[in-house]
Amino acid sequence: MNFFLRQRWRDARLAHNSSGVPVLELHRKALEEVWVPDIYFVNEKNAHFHYVSVPNKMFHVFPDGKVSYSIRVTGTYTCEMDLRKYPLDKQTCHIKIESYGHSTNSLKIRWNSPPVLLSKNIKMTQYSVEKTVPFICDQQYMEYNYSCIGVNFHLNRMNGFYFIHMYVPSILIVMLSWISFWLDIEATAARISLGILTVLAMTTQNKFTGVQHVSYVTAMNVWTAASLAFVFLGVIEYAYINVKTRKHVRRSLNRATSNLSMNGNNPILNGSIYSISKKDTNFSQGSQKKNTPNVIDLDNKNGRKVDRLARIVFPMSYVLFNIVYWSFYGIWEPVQDDPKLVH
Repeated sequence: MNFFLRQRWRDARLAHNSSGVPVLELHRKALEEVWVPDIYFVNEKNAHFHYVSVPNKMFHVFPDGKVSYSIRVTGTYTCEMDLRKYPLDKQTCHIKIESYGHSTNSLKIRWNSPPVLLSKNIKMTQYSVEKTVPFICDQQYMEYNYSCIGVNFHLNRMNGFYFIHMYVPSILIVMLSWISFWLDIEATAARISLGILTVLAMTTQNKFTGVQHVSYVTAMNVWTAASLAFVFLGVIEYAYINVKTRKHVRRSLNRATSNLSMNGNNPILNGSIYSISKKDTNFSQGSQKKNTPNVIDLDNKNGRKVDRLARIVFPMSYVLFNIVYWSFYGIWEPVQDDPKLVH
């Protein structure tokens, strides 16, 4: 963050009666001989002043001893973020300024009006500044109180990137997995391939969409897990149909074979081998050919009923999930503790 820090105070020792010079502009070398507040940034990680092409400092002294001191600062500051609504979240980051060595008995820091002015040219890649809220944060260390002020930056995440690269593609992948319900039950290779490809596509997409790695569940985690579950359940649906169909066919064929054996068409009886007439052989084979297609057709009809049900249940369930998801995360806001605000 790059900003101008402007401070004002009164120093009676600097009062002057210079005629014709209402404001004294001190040279930067004279600043070393003048007292300035010993402030520091509480949550600063890395900061520096600017010296190109000269030190970016300004020091004005008015006749009554009032001082106006401005300095340009660039720094990186810590910000504790709550990502439970990521990427639909709003964040509040702050900067705290505190006196290092002077207690409130000798130095008090307060905001002037207006406290914070934002440049109209500020543009960030992921956030937009909704508002700034100044606050007072006086602290007590040991037996002394130290003056402190700060400002909250309320940030809105610009989530257009996530809609284009995450939400829309995942919706299309889930809808693509529903094509399996319209394919023929006997098209095993096509249905299995489609299911596996959609699962892999969803998994690969989740890996390359910049999902934040935190110890708690985020809105993005809920979305990706639900989308992956819908795709995976589409594969499970066909596996269920396939297993049930093969089980019914096997059971029906065993029952038909058992009936043929009971009718005397079994060539092995009491451990002896008997000759089978051509007429009996034709009867046995004809009976199997006659019964088997009916069994398979019946089981395919049952499988098609499950597919027809899935064509309705899966889309309706996904629409219901979307309604609940967007309604909940559109209303819910995580509670964040704000410091004492300035009124």
